[in-house]
Amino acid sequence: MSALQNGATIEGVTIKTYGATKPVEVRRYLSLHAGSHLSQSALNRDFNNLQRLGGFIARVTVESGARPASVQLHWIVMNRWLRPTEHPFYRDQPLSAAIQGVGFIVTGQPVNTHGANFSTYTQFSQRVNLLRVLFTAPLFVDPQTGRANSLIVDAFGGRGVFRASEPEAISVFSWTAGEEALFLSQRTTGTQVEAGVRTVHSTDELPSNIVAPSIYSTYQAPARATQLIAGLSHGCTAPATQWYPPYCGFQYRVTLNDAIGGLGATSTYRAVVADVARYFAIGSSTLAFHGNIARTGGVIPDSFLVCATARAYPKAFCGTDSEVGVAEFRLNDAKQRPLEFALFTESAASRVRQSENANATPYFNWHPDTGVAVMYHLVRVDISYGKGGGRIFLELRGQSY
Repeated sequence: MSALQNGATIEGVTIKTYGATKPVEVRRYLSLHAGSHLSQSALNRDFNNLQRLGGFIARVTVESGARPASVQLHWIVMNRWLRPTEHPFYRDQPLSAAIQGVGFIVTGQPVNTHGANFSTYTQFSQRVNLLRVLFTAPLFVDPQTGRANSLIVDAFGGRGVFRASEPEAISVFSWTAGEEALFLSQRTTGTQVEAGVRTVHSTDELPSNIVAPSIYSTYQAPARATQLIAGLSHGCTAPATQWYPPYCGFQYRVTLNDAIGGLGATSTYRAVVADVARYFAIGSSTLAFHGNIARTGGVIPDSFLVCATARAYPKAFCGTDSEVGVAEFRLNDAKQRPLEFALFTESAASRVRQSENANATPYFNWHPDTGVAVMYHLVRVDISYGKGGGRIFLELRGQSY
């Protein structure tokens, strides 16, 4: 908008939509209506509401109105039917998966004037395959403060490869299915609060051979649990290609999970997961640090073990507790070139509380690696070397940190 348009009266607001959205849904995120007075801050606020709360791609033009000192606002808004999943800090949870690999979200047209819709996402990697079907109902949108509350009900299923059983080096597959209901409160700043309840059922194809009083074997009998969930997260609102200062400096997520007894539960346990990433600008390059710590208590099913991943190793390192530390130097990423490079070093470890066998130790056993990443637009290829040699891994940019 021009300086002459500042303070002008808005004669009308038109909305043209494409993809999986409708004008009546878009209008809920706009604070500027006919009769409002135009300002750059208010226009920016509405743009951020559409982009960050609604997840839309938005464009607006400001034209002179029929009367003096008046304007017309014309919004063009698109919501993709198909898009890749986001990074594991779950800024748009649960429409993302906290694992490496390639995944996509498919979103349907809204089914009512409040923007309720059905969607599904998949995530595929060498470690885990997931499928989730969701119904999302926006409950409340406050365009003045940039806040939105939603209720999400979904069903999910997946197959995991959590570890290699010992002493034989073979994969142990697990199958998990369940349902959950989540309440999400989001802000345009990227901060999100969530609370919900989840039921899960899981079993293992083979025994894990882990002997510990803190472990429940899902090979002997399926694991059932009802979980209460609470989480707080802050994700950068910039796209993954701009995760550097000043657009992105700090991301985090803390999740509490309490598997309560009763209702057919096979065991009770608790889990706390903290994930954080910090970014520092060094000229046109970025130094990024990433850390993850997971702790559990009680008797945890061995198909629900917390896991740490390092890119040079085909299997995750799983136990009752896990830790990951990463340092990465991204060369000239602020110059926004199609082809970019990064150097990284990392280490991952896990342990099993009260373990009684040498194959799953009660102390952390670290697995370091070092490598280089090649990034082309949204595709990232990691070439890493660890204790067992080298490995190449492909993922979509924005699904790491």
